[in-house]
Amino acid sequence: IWVLPVFSVKAFDNNLILPTHTFEIKPEIVYMDYEEPKPNVEWDGFLYGISGKYTYHGIYNIMSELNLEWIGGELNYDGSTWAGVPVETDTDDSILQVRGLIGYDIKKETYAITLFTGFGFRYWRDDIEGESGYKRIVRYWYSPIGIRLTVPLSYIREPEGKVYLKWSWGINAEYDIFWKGEVKSYLSDVVSGLNDPENDQDPFDGYGLRFSLWVKRNINKNVAFSIEPFVRYWWVAKSESATLTYYGNPIGYVWEPKNRTYIYGIFLNFSF
Repeated sequence: IWVLPVFSVKAFDNNLILPTHTFEIKPEIVYMDYEEPKPNVEWDGFLYGISGKYTYHGIYNIMSELNLEWIGGELNYDGSTWAGVPVETDTDDSILQVRGLIGYDIKKETYAITLFTGFGFRYWRDDIEGESGYKRIVRYWYSPIGIRLTVPLSYIREPEGKVYLKWSWGINAEYDIFWKGEVKSYLSDVVSGLNDPENDQDPFDGYGLRFSLWVKRNINKNVAFSIEPFVRYWWVAKSESATLTYYGNPIGYVWEPKNRTYIYGIFLNFSF
């Protein structure tokens, strides 16, 4: 049960609730759990990274935002070889995301709501270690549709009369429309002579979800610190098949199984 205090305030300046220009730097710690139910393969473990974000709130209540995020580290792999032999090993992983958003601010005296959409690109490089290991490159193209709530709790008035927020909190919720996916598997890392097939994932054959809750404390009128726990989810259906060849001769077909990804984490945000 979450209990969030809301102090009685009169009218905040809208530019205090949503500053015109904001830059954010976000160190992050995440736990990732990726699973392919059939044939029961799982990647899980902690990843670490950083993200940067610029947000503009301004003319005609327009919001625009650019976000760049990178996380990386080692995951635990629990699966099997093509012959069905169980395999437990480590993987070297890195995930890069780039997002551009456009939105509209609904500003009230004691809160603000931002409706937004945009375009995102997600790149996951996955290197499975061991004799039967190989590299995978997974790409997603998607469009977020979401809502943000920003609620001021208290403010500080400086001796010269200037006012700025002291405490605030907010919620971000998002649905991601899946436009396209590509999974390239470097099977030539396992057996020389095999090709490196690329499997396509069709539009709307998946979706993503995001949710976060943050609490912010302004250190002064220009610098703030916030903590933001978050959860993300992806579900993607079975891909199209691709031809597997051995020295150019077709020997079968391969595909990417349906899969789901959970990512839980926390941002430590510094904004200015």
